[in-house]
Order: sequence, then structure tokens, then C-alpha cells
Amino acid sequence: MYIELLINTFQNITQNNNPQINTDEFIKSLKARIEKSKFDLQDQTIIERILKEDTDSFSESFLEQLNKLIPEESEELYFSTDEGRNKVIDLFIKSIEHSIDYFYNDVISQQFSGK
Repeated sequence: MYIELLINTFQNITQNNNPQINTDEFIKSLKARIEKSKFDLQDQTIIERILKEDTDSFSESFLEQLNKLIPEESEELYFSTDEGRNKVIDLFIKSIEHSIDYFYNDVISQQFSGK
């Protein structure tokens, strides 16, 4: 289930911000990369929670990083070449990992602060 949520989130982010770009070409590569990452059950649960409860923050964070990575004038190259696609997918995976780490740190800090 988390893989479908991640793919849908990716499609929504890219299609809402780059409607001229066809993200269908990403799906196979993105799905394979997510599966290769082998998130454990706890991480999968956290991913689902993040995407259900805080999709906007995750999307904004990824989009901000994407905009830093891709110069506006070469936007289409990143979505139409293998090298560009791989960079975008790598960035998406890193955003997922960052969100998981943030979640863990937030939970740990709440436990130690007594909240």
C-alpha cells in the first residue's frame, strides 16, 4: 500500500507543478527503486502515516528540493532523460528517508521531553 501512496504522491506533485510533463515514464523506475530500498515494516507504516496526515509538508519539501535541483530552463530534460529521471527519483527517495528520520527524531524528542 505504501508504494502506491508514494507513486500517487509523486504523480500529484509533478503533475500539479509541471502539467506539461508526462510522469508515466517514471512509474516503473520509481516503483523498482522504492522496492529496492526495502523499507522495513516500521518505515512503511511511518510512510503511510506521513502521506495520510502530512502530505502537504512532504510535497512542499520535495518540490522545494526539486526546484533547487532542476534549473527552470532545463526542466524537461530531467523528465525525459534517464540520467535526469534517476536524479529526480534519487531525490524523491532521499525525501522519503528524510521524512522518516524526522519522524523518528520527533518521536524520540517527545519521549525525552515528557510530552
